[in-house]
Amino acid sequence: MDPPTHGLLGAVIGQAAFGRTLGPRALAAGAVAAMLPDLDILAIPTSPMAEWLYHRGVTHGLATEAAAGALLGFWAWRRDLHRAPDRTDTLAAWIGLLATSLLSHSVLDACTSYGTQLLAPFSDRRVAVDAIAIVDPFFSAALVLALAVALFRGVASRAAGVAGAVALAFCAAYLALGLNLNREAEAQARAELAAAGWPGAEVRAYPTFLQLPLRRLTARQGEAWRVGWLSLWRPRPIEWQEFEEPRDPRVDEARRTPEGRILEWFAGGQTAAALVATPSGLAVEIDDLRYGSPDRPRQGLWGVRVRFDETGRAREPAERTRRGLPVPASALLLRIWRDAFS
Repeated sequence: MDPPTHGLLGAVIGQAAFGRTLGPRALAAGAVAAMLPDLDILAIPTSPMAEWLYHRGVTHGLATEAAAGALLGFWAWRRDLHRAPDRTDTLAAWIGLLATSLLSHSVLDACTSYGTQLLAPFSDRRVAVDAIAIVDPFFSAALVLALAVALFRGVASRAAGVAGAVALAFCAAYLALGLNLNREAEAQARAELAAAGWPGAEVRAYPTFLQLPLRRLTARQGEAWRVGWLSLWRPRPIEWQEFEEPRDPRVDEARRTPEGRILEWFAGGQTAAALVATPSGLAVEIDDLRYGSPDRPRQGLWGVRVRFDETGRAREPAERTRRGLPVPASALLLRIWRDAFS
């Protein structure tokens, strides 16, 4: 999720569970702790592949966050003792607040499609349950409303605690709804594809920006792909756009490059390749199909490009590609909103 939403979630956790014990500090500390795991973005400038390799890595591991929460909580408690020696009862509150806020970051990130290494540093497996987009105003607004109650009624008030608990319950239900919508979208897609002569296709659904109902769907059978969009607000038959990957040894070689292997791991195998002509010769472009525009079903928002020389050998290193939007962002977001609810 976007950093502000992480901060809002951490603040509401502090409000709901620790506001009476720690007061306004619970909101501030919860917000900061919930955003801390994204400090791994400092590694991004180190290489073109660093964002995929290191973001949502070890700083997002549940074990790392639990240990960091305990250490930071103990440190915060010691600071409390220096300021108010009689406050010896806040150790559990500080550890609970900071550990829970840190852990909330990775749990929420894992609900998106980007993928989060929850078991790092012990495993690099990426977990993504595809429940919600990385930006969702409804989710964030519930947290803002809860904090508004704390602002006007006081952090330690009963009203603030109840508002925080209600907001957290709403957010949990909202994520569950998103996950259920994803399953419904995949079920409809499988049924339609089976009826159209594509039984047994590998089907995946992905959330799209700013809302829950509209899902991006990918279906794969061999080298053939279909990409479509479906709104669960008012479901209707999916209009699939179909294409095939070229059967060419250069595609396999491109996937075997270090950059190609990183993309395959990062995207969970949801990639499609194409042969393209460039001024310096042929190249293979491999795109992450989890994210993309309705006008360009074959292309994702990012991927890798592997250039080949005249002998058919890959030129290393491969390039990371970032594709601009086909239309202004405002127009694309308006279309997504319209397709979701009209």
